[in-house]
Parts: sequence; C-alpha cells; structure tokens
Amino acid sequence: MVRSTFVNLVLYQLFALITIYLFVYIHEEVPEPYMDEYFHFHQAANYCSGNYTHWDPSITTPPGLYTITHLLEMMLNSIQILDKTFGACSLGLARFTNVIFMLALPFVFMKYLEKIKKEDEQTSILPALCMCCHPLIYFFTFLYYTDVGSLFFAMVSLTTHVYHYRFLSAMFSIIALTFRQTNIIIVAYEIGLTIIEEFRSKNKQSHILHVYTSRSSDTIEIKEYFIVLWKYGRLEIKLILNLIQSIIWTCRYNLCVIILFVLFFIKNNYSMTLGHQEHHQIVLHLAQMHYYATYTAFFVGAHILTKLNLLRLLRFLRSRAVLFIILLLLINASIKYFTYEHLFLISDNRHFTFYLWSRLFKRYTLFRYLLTPIYSICIILLYFQIYDRSLLNILLLLICTMLLTVFQKLLEFRYFILPFILLRLSINDRKSSKLMIEMFQAIVINIITLYIFCHRTFFWPTHPNIIQRFMY
Repeated sequence: MVRSTFVNLVLYQLFALITIYLFVYIHEEVPEPYMDEYFHFHQAANYCSGNYTHWDPSITTPPGLYTITHLLEMMLNSIQILDKTFGACSLGLARFTNVIFMLALPFVFMKYLEKIKKEDEQTSILPALCMCCHPLIYFFTFLYYTDVGSLFFAMVSLTTHVYHYRFLSAMFSIIALTFRQTNIIIVAYEIGLTIIEEFRSKNKQSHILHVYTSRSSDTIEIKEYFIVLWKYGRLEIKLILNLIQSIIWTCRYNLCVIILFVLFFIKNNYSMTLGHQEHHQIVLHLAQMHYYATYTAFFVGAHILTKLNLLRLLRFLRSRAVLFIILLLLINASIKYFTYEHLFLISDNRHFTFYLWSRLFKRYTLFRYLLTPIYSICIILLYFQIYDRSLLNILLLLICTMLLTVFQKLLEFRYFILPFILLRLSINDRKSSKLMIEMFQAIVINIITLYIFCHRTFFWPTHPNIIQRFMY
C-alpha cells in the first residue's frame, strides 16, 4: 500500500514536472499568439485591463476562459508575485491557465473512476494520467485555447454529479458552458446516468428494468426487449411512472441548466456559436461518427485489440452476418448522403486534417468507401470493450456521442475530445500492461507533434514574414 502510494506520487510528480518544463520550452519557442490564440489572448488582455465591454465578434465561445485568466492574474497580483513571474496581461500567464487545469485534471479523473469503476487511488492514477496525456488534450495544454479548461469543468461537473452533489454539479455545468457550448451534452449525460441509476435501484421489482439496465445487451436478442416490454408493460407501468416523477425531481438542477441553455439558443438566433455563425452551421454530418470511431479505436487500441475481443469479433461475424452487412450498408449510405466538406478543412494547410482530407478523402472518392469495413470493426471492438453493456447505457453513450459529433460540419479532431473521454471512461482498462502501452503511444505521438509544431515551421508566400506551424 505504502509502496503503491509512493509510486503513484512519483508518477504524478514526473507528469507535473514534464508538463511545466514543456510549458516553458514551448512558450520560449512560440512567444507570440498563434492562430486562434490571437483572438483568445487579445480578448483576455482586454479583461485583464479592466475593459469588460469589449468583445471580439470573431470569437465563437463564451468568455469563461478569459474570466478565469483574469481571476488568476488578480490572485497573483494580490500576493505580489505577478511581476516576478509572468507580468500583467501576458501571453505566458494566459497559457499557464491551461497548465493549471491540466495539473488538476488527473485528480478529477481519479475521483470519477473511484466512484464509477470502484477503483482505489492506487489503480486509478494510471488511467487518469493516460487520459491527461491523450495527444489532443495534452497538445492544447500549452496553447491558449478553450479545450483543456472546458474538459476540466465538464469533468468536475460529471464527477460531482456521480457523488450526488446535484446543485454543485449544475453550477460547474454552467461554468463549463462558458468555455464551450457543447458541454450541454454533459448535462444530458448526467440526466441519463440518473435515469439508469434510478431504474437499477428498482430492477428487482421489475422485469423490464432488469432486462434493460442489468443484463448485457450482447447476451440478449433484440426481439427479447420487445417481448419483455409487451409482456410486463401493463403490470409495471405504474412503478415506472413513479420512478420518472422521482427522476424529474432528482434532475431538477440539470433541467434548469438545460432550460437556460435553450433560452440562450433561441436568443442567439438559434445558433450554438457566438461569432462567425455562418461558418458553424448545424448539419447532419453522420460521417463524423465513423471518423470518431476510428480515432477512438486508434488511441485505445491497446485495450480493444485483445485475443478475447478478436475471437468475439469472429463469432459476431459468423453468427450476426446479416447485422454486420446492415451496418456496412448504413455506413456506406451515411458516407454517400451525409458527408460534408467545410471550407476551413480544404483551405488551411496548417492542420493535419487538411492533408488527410485533400490527399486521401478528397482525391480518391473510393477511398471513403474502402474504409467502411474498418469503421465497422472499430465500432464493434469498441462496443465489446465497454464494461457496462446494458441496453440503456449503450444507448446513452451512443446518443451523447452522436450529439457531440454529427452536427459538426468541420472535421477537426479537437471536437472529438469530449466524446473520446466519455467512451474512454466507459471501457474496461484494468490491465496495467495495456495502460502502459496506451501511455507509451500517447508519449510518442506527443513528442512527434510538439516537435513538428515547434521546429518544422514554414511560410506562406502571401505572408513571408509570419511563421506558420503544423498542428491538429
């Protein structure tokens, strides 16, 4: 026990030291605001100067990040160390805001895992650090973007929710929404968790609730769900209706947050974003789900590529061949009719996705369809690795993942961070050897991408004096 605690402490200290070192190194290499940092930093600088009425119309997200940076500056100034560290209204101070979020994030993940997966401090530290080192999350720790702060407050909201601090969770949800509007899906996810929890508390009194919340969906034929519903629906309807009343009361704070968000949505011209609404239109981009599934499967490959899962996959292909063919057809249809090409995707060669799209997906239309079997296998393997495969939990994950991905027209990996974390928290990851492989993979990718960002620079002919950098 003492040895494990010591090892965990060393792991966290090593993680913190490397993160702080990289912050200093990257800030020295990239001393000026880069890309979206320009808009975020100058808005924060206005807040730090006391100019709270200024708002840049190019910014799409609310001012949560800038407010936190301003509060951090005020705190450092009150203890008279601001000038000795970053200086007033500096880019270094702004970027350090995300470093603070990152250093606190492992403890939030740990508390969540301890509650949901019944892990202790000794077993939860490694998966927590794996998630923190996830390349997309770790990369944007060192830039003044909203992603890390958004994830931090979304996870604090989710964690306080599972510990039944409902009001506190709602308050953190509101803060999370001031970072990114898509965090409203976390509020919906919390309501879904409450529904499952309430139904499970009564599943011994109900055949329907037992089948829908406690039995693994891969052990039940689809028709059995309808048979149970038809057979026991009339007998158990009163119990279920009473539970729904209880759920509404339990979720009253979450529902208040959703009502406030709906009012904002209506007031904001029925748009999620604040600025540049013409570039962030809501579309049904179903192909995003396939990109997301492949992305997630790649980063959790150490967990899903097991002998057991591969045997399960072979059995599935033999016994559920018709279902697999239907899945292939649905994916092909979604690629043909629900694929969108955003202007930003094909016009900005600073993003990795530009090269993926322009050199593969755009150049070879057939390539999109050749990936269909890979998409299908990734979806199936991810399903096998989810530790709670009850029907309601699978539907909850599927619905929330779709809400977070399929309405985004732009293919940008940053949009996969929150749905990735929701699924990553739900997979079975008890083997330390698999976690070490996941960590090693993340470290290698982080080294490569941060090196490319800092040192493999280039120039645009139209802007010969401005350094351009490759990034996600």
